[in-house]
Amino acid sequence: MVPIARSFAVLVCAVGVIAQAQSSSGLTLIPQPDPPAAAAAGTSNGVTGTYTFPNHKQQFRNFLYYTFGAPGLISTAIGAGIDQGKPAPPEWDSGALGYGERYGWRFGMNLTTKTTEFSLGAVLHEDVAYHRCDCSGLFPRTAHAFVSVLSARTTSGRTVFSVPALVSPYAGSFTAVNAWYPSRYEPADAFRIGNMSFVFKAGGNLIGEFIAPRR
Repeated sequence: MVPIARSFAVLVCAVGVIAQAQSSSGLTLIPQPDPPAAAAAGTSNGVTGTYTFPNHKQQFRNFLYYTFGAPGLISTAIGAGIDQGKPAPPEWDSGALGYGERYGWRFGMNLTTKTTEFSLGAVLHEDVAYHRCDCSGLFPRTAHAFVSVLSARTTSGRTVFSVPALVSPYAGSFTAVNAWYPSRYEPADAFRIGNMSFVFKAGGNLIGEFIAPRR
């Protein structure tokens, strides 16, 4: 559990620095996810205020943000650093070349994960992007961040259990392990890595809830 706690701490610091730098400079280097385009009444699990289900353009922008924006790139870099320290897999180099390989496979895993999640979300009419809670208080907002790991918004604004959120991490881990990891690794290893993806997602939600500027 210590490595996980350390990774969360590094992730919080890294995103905080980037968020402060972007807000100070006024520059937007990556596409930001669009907010709801119009107002529609809806309350669910402490999320209040106006909500409109995103159109296809907004969903695609959200996909780009979570894949090629700060959330995807920073979590990939931190995950690769954790793998480098283990090292995992030990067959890969312990220097810059090995880090590049580990970053590449984690980037591929995140790309597959987000492609699966947003594609299934579009098919099932679910908004899988994270939405900050309009509630107040540490515990309600923290609970919202954790619940959002496996939930999504529907076209009516309701919060429901999300099959895309459950399936996509394993699609990413199994694809990445089979495509890049040494052949000795088995499905059990891919399943374990997929499980850890939920921990990273929870950490990202907490950062989005408490640290990242509201979009």
